[in-house]
Amino acid sequence: MSANETGVSAYNATHNIAGFHAAIPIPSYLMAIAVGDLVYRSLGRRVGVITEPSQIDFVANELAEMELLLDTTEAYIGPYIWGNYTILVLPPSFPMGGMENPLLTFASPTIIVGDKSQVYVATHEMAHSWTGNTITCRNWESFWLNEGFTVFLERKVSGQLYGSDFALVEAQLGNTSLWGDMVSFGLDTTYSSLHPVLKGDNPDNSFSEVPYEKGFQTLTYLESLVGAEQFREFLRYYINANFLTSITTIELRNTWEQWIEENYSAVETNQILAASNWNDWIFRSTLAPEPLNFATQ
Repeated sequence: MSANETGVSAYNATHNIAGFHAAIPIPSYLMAIAVGDLVYRSLGRRVGVITEPSQIDFVANELAEMELLLDTTEAYIGPYIWGNYTILVLPPSFPMGGMENPLLTFASPTIIVGDKSQVYVATHEMAHSWTGNTITCRNWESFWLNEGFTVFLERKVSGQLYGSDFALVEAQLGNTSLWGDMVSFGLDTTYSSLHPVLKGDNPDNSFSEVPYEKGFQTLTYLESLVGAEQFREFLRYYINANFLTSITTIELRNTWEQWIEENYSAVETNQILAASNWNDWIFRSTLAPEPLNFATQ
């Protein structure tokens, strides 16, 4: 379960009772329970995997670097508050690549391919422990706050572990998918922007690569205004300022402007805030006349 197990006790001759406790408040959509023929294997001091007994060796080998991934993410963004981290690899019928339930990420078996090439999915879900779980979007029109930040963190970790070119290739491939989705929606629709206007529509109908990849590009742009190390400090400030709350883009903008004012001179503040272009980046349908080219950066 997406909570810490407190113990198992006998209920009667055939049944036990398992107890769980969630000490940290979580968004309601992140509560998850797994029931089945499952086994757990530790892969480090605070990480492990759960899956069916017949698959545990394959899963454990594929995800052997989980501790390194979590340590690297934590070193970049700040303390991991949830204690343990476990990935539950589900049966093939599970329809999603991953779901970031606290303490218990649900993952599709498609990430277990034998060459560890899909481990980035684990990095993405780990990063959600900060951006999505510690801070979450208040509504689905601000969904990019969950996914754009998490893609940004994922690629920072990938770049540190596998090299900057690896992260740039990921960004370029993601950009291609982003542009395809924007063209499919139409470049003049809000679904091609970071603020889809749902007006009673099912939020699932607006789901695409836009919140993931355009969100990542927005944060990459803001990073370019202050520098990589300074932006890392902003992200830590953002986490602390909005700790265990649900927010919208307005709160993000307020946090950004407050941090800039606290860390830069009046002249620099005016220059940075003027260049931030919130209305263009968030509410315009298109980021640029054509896809951004990360391969040349």
